[in-house]
Amino acid sequence: MGITASYKRITPQKFAEIQNDTEAAASFFNPDLDNLVFDFSNPQAMIAQLQEQRSDEHYFSLEDWHALHFLLTGESSLEGDTQALPPLSNVVMGGTPTQFEAGYGFVRYLTLEEVRDVANALSQISVEELKRRFNSTVFNEAEIYPNPTPGGWEEEEIEPLFELYPKLVEFFQNAAKEGDIVLLSSD
Repeated sequence: MGITASYKRITPQKFAEIQNDTEAAASFFNPDLDNLVFDFSNPQAMIAQLQEQRSDEHYFSLEDWHALHFLLTGESSLEGDTQALPPLSNVVMGGTPTQFEAGYGFVRYLTLEEVRDVANALSQISVEELKRRFNSTVFNEAEIYPNPTPGGWEEEEIEPLFELYPKLVEFFQNAAKEGDIVLLSSD
C-alpha cells in the first residue's frame, strides 16, 4: 500500500473551530481510530469498516494522485517547484498548509474561491480528454508514482483513475455548491 491523497469537505465554520481546539481537530482528523474495531484476526472486516466510514460524500481518496496531477498539469515534480498554475495544480499539490500533520507533510486547505475554481476547471476536462493525455512511455520516463511493476504504466493500470475521475469532479462541484472548503492530505 502506498501514499493516498485524501480530500475532506468541511464548512469554513468547522475549520475555524478545529483550528482553535486541538481536541476537535484530533477527532476530526482521526475519526477512523475512534470508531474502528481493531480485530486483527479479521483484517477484511477492518478494511470494510474503514471503507464504509470513508464512503461519506464529504470524503474522497485517490491512490493515483501523481498520475492525475501529471495528466492535469503536465508536471511530474513532487518537490513543490512546479511550473503548473492554479487551479489545476491545486487539485493534488495545492492548498495552504495548516498546523495539522498528515502522514506525509501537513494537511493543506483550499479556500472557497480555490474550490470553486478547481470545480470549474475540472468540469472542463472530460474523461476522454484525460485518456487522450495518457501516454505510457511518457509516464514511465517521468517515473510517475506509483510506478506499477512489472513493466511500468500501461492502459490497464490507469483505468481505475479514469473511473474515479467523475467522482472527484462531483466531489469538488458539491463542495463549491455547498460553500465548503477542502482539506487535502497525503497519508
